[in-house]
Amino acid sequence: MFESRNLRGSLLLGAAAVSVFAAAPLTVARAETRPDSVQVEVSLKASSLGDALRAFSAQAGIPVMFSERQVAGRRVEAMAGASAPEAVLRRILDGTGLEAVKGQGGVYVLREAAPGAAPVEGAKPDESRLTPERVPAPEPVSDTPELRADTVIVTGTSLRGLAPESSPLQIYSREDIRGSGVTSTEQFIRTLPQNFGGGSTEFSSRGLPDDGNSQRNSTYGTGANLRGLGAGATLTLVNGARLAPTSTIGDFVDVSLIPVTAIERVEVLPDGASSIYGGDAVAGVVNLILRDDFDGAETAVRYGSVTRGTMDEWRFSQTLGRAWSGGNLMGTYEYFDRGSLSLSDRPGIAAPTLLNGGAITVADSIDLLPAQERQSLVLSGRQALGERLRLSSTALYSERDVSTLGVGIANTTSVSRYTSRSESVTANILADYEISATSSLSLDAGYSQVRNDDFQQQFLPTAGAKIFNETDSSLWSVGLLANTQLLDLPAGPVRAAAGGQFRREEFRTQQIGSPVLRDGTRDVSALFAELNIPLFAESNALPGLRRLELNLSGRIDDYSDFGTTTNPKIGVLWAPVDGLRLRSSYSTSFSPPKLGQSGALDRGVGVLSYDVVRQVLNIPLPDPSLAGVNYMITSGTADQLDPETSRTFTAGFDIDRAAGRHDLTLSGNYYEISFEDRLGITPVPGNLNANFAPGLAFNDPTLFPDGTVIFFPTSAQIEAVLASLNRPVTFAAGATAIENIGFINNVSLTRNLASTETSGFDFELGYAMDADVGRVSAKLNANYILDFTRQASATTPTVETINTLYNPVDLQLRGQLGLSRGGMTGAIFFNYVDRYQTDGTPTAQSIRSWSTVDLTLAYRFEEAAPRWLRDTSIGLSALNVFDKAPPSTPPQSAFAITGFDPANASPLGRFIAIDVRKSF
Repeated sequence: MFESRNLRGSLLLGAAAVSVFAAAPLTVARAETRPDSVQVEVSLKASSLGDALRAFSAQAGIPVMFSERQVAGRRVEAMAGASAPEAVLRRILDGTGLEAVKGQGGVYVLREAAPGAAPVEGAKPDESRLTPERVPAPEPVSDTPELRADTVIVTGTSLRGLAPESSPLQIYSREDIRGSGVTSTEQFIRTLPQNFGGGSTEFSSRGLPDDGNSQRNSTYGTGANLRGLGAGATLTLVNGARLAPTSTIGDFVDVSLIPVTAIERVEVLPDGASSIYGGDAVAGVVNLILRDDFDGAETAVRYGSVTRGTMDEWRFSQTLGRAWSGGNLMGTYEYFDRGSLSLSDRPGIAAPTLLNGGAITVADSIDLLPAQERQSLVLSGRQALGERLRLSSTALYSERDVSTLGVGIANTTSVSRYTSRSESVTANILADYEISATSSLSLDAGYSQVRNDDFQQQFLPTAGAKIFNETDSSLWSVGLLANTQLLDLPAGPVRAAAGGQFRREEFRTQQIGSPVLRDGTRDVSALFAELNIPLFAESNALPGLRRLELNLSGRIDDYSDFGTTTNPKIGVLWAPVDGLRLRSSYSTSFSPPKLGQSGALDRGVGVLSYDVVRQVLNIPLPDPSLAGVNYMITSGTADQLDPETSRTFTAGFDIDRAAGRHDLTLSGNYYEISFEDRLGITPVPGNLNANFAPGLAFNDPTLFPDGTVIFFPTSAQIEAVLASLNRPVTFAAGATAIENIGFINNVSLTRNLASTETSGFDFELGYAMDADVGRVSAKLNANYILDFTRQASATTPTVETINTLYNPVDLQLRGQLGLSRGGMTGAIFFNYVDRYQTDGTPTAQSIRSWSTVDLTLAYRFEEAAPRWLRDTSIGLSALNVFDKAPPSTPPQSAFAITGFDPANASPLGRFIAIDVRKSF
């Protein structure tokens, strides 16, 4: 999978192949884009909406893009005849609440119909069929292509107009986000059961004990963390483009910098996608699609507050858009301000226990959530240059200031003030050229940068040490993508895409007054291709073979510091009967260490009294020879890191059924991910604290790799550790000097582990019914983890981390019951996290399950309302309606964690918010 060779020749050959590939259709079929005024002949039988659209696309030769989530549960009656493509599509979609708009490359894109959209001209209310005897007149079409449509490339594929149905794609619309009652992007990502709330988040800026990478998040940013494999294993995109990573090692994209009011939809692909995007799409992809289709002005104000305590928040946004024939321009500004949530507002949550054995005397000053102030600006525009060339561009700027009080780093008997400022800018431009009706060529370029400045000053009981950190991360890229249809099979056209990309990444971090911790550059060159091969479809269906499709993709990446790797993916979709789809996929990935890790000069060491630590953590004395000793515990990054490799397998099903007024959708997905050489800290059996490792190693040295715990080190060994440090030695728990060292503990040093494996199930259920009281809907989204194990080396035992403190819990779910009637919509949400234990030992403390209820209610004033109220919506939301406190857990002062699990619960309590939105 991994080989070190130069890719320059391959890139030149690939560039030539892409050019030939893109031009090939010109020599086979010279047909131009079909004018909308030309009639098409169709003959459709009664079927599901998805099958009807696929049949229309095959018969008319016009691509239509949609997701299965959009069309699930909807059916279409038989129709036949000839008419303009838009007229036929309108007939097919009549009564479904969907509409088709023309996008790039002549592709029609399905989306939710605009409120009050006019019916097809000449249609009667009960008309549902298109017959040869009754053909509606073609509707007038503008000479200039309409650009105000959703993107025609969805997450998980390079092919235009095709959703990756062999992989479990989840799409959440703007209405889903607004209806959830959340205030920010990171809050919405946290509601997804497939996303683990641990890792790098604002709830735990000092990280979690079992996750060394999360301990580098000094900016209080939040990263998506699918499958609990760390934010670095989830690729986060904006409009399909990469963003510069953040943290002191550059391992995750900070989604809190992206304004939620600018998001059109969120596409989540919980499946390996390295064959499309590159090595870091291991656990999956979160693609945030920004709004770019708006004409007018929209002003929104939101205010919310906890019902216990003083924390409140404001959010203001202003959107302006202007559309014209052939293009549009839109801008969104968002201001967000939130106060801090103090421990004094949640007296039921225990304060940290200090390593000197006492409780901190200024506990009321500790913040559970930091204060934040953020300003963001998004600009997007599109323009057609003639009938074939289209340009589009997006720019995002965001700045955020964070302030909080927490337990001191160097002195855990103090309280320090932490402040951080993050500033990011991202810009992308895309040129899309339509070669023919079936082929296109796209050229894109992008730049992204994020800069972080954070500062710590000891605040209580007296003013003390000051620490400054600066981090600068950036990337720029350019890519070429060709799309075409290679040949026609009885089941439909074989679609293909191929392209290349070059990316440069730069990363620099420094603690002011100390040497630079990391200053590096990485170049990444890539070639990739994808094929979608339909073997059976409606045109040649057989019993048990209504549809059968094969999706093949592969990518070659060349890293300037880690050589060349090739990663394939194969996906299969099989529909034995109407309404049932079976799917499976297999893929591999290769991910080098993050640029801030490879060659990082961040080694540090703490010296502690073993007796004091044992007393606080109730650790038995392993041997009398260790009584009264001090010890050294290392942190940071080991030398000579290797790339991570992984394999991902998924298998699942999708069912949609419609019976009268009832629509039902059901999907299930099994996943299995196997990591080799994953970067992390050494797992301690039973998921115990790193300070338990020496006692376990003394009794059984085979539990850890050689050199993890060094007992009674020599002077030379101690000097070797000190010589490797890039930061000053810290003293805690009664130790004041480097003396009487009984052992060196290297458990917390980030290194390559032998393996990490996880498997589990996703389950989604959707139901909708048109009742007398309105449209009733119900949804359930659940994730059940079967296992999650880590192994430090081939000779050490595996450690099961599931259902332990700060780690993924086996069962998480979110249910929803909704009702809409006229301009009124309402929903109730149920959130559940299963019970678990503090660790995997027989004496572990049980942590109860946690369930909360959220409510949202909104009303939109329509045409019947007074003029000044028209196009105004008012929303009310209540999160954690019953003010359910998070389950109690032991505090961790070394990580500034109070008495709750920030990975699986929230200290927010009941939060009430009102939202007013007005369109002009």
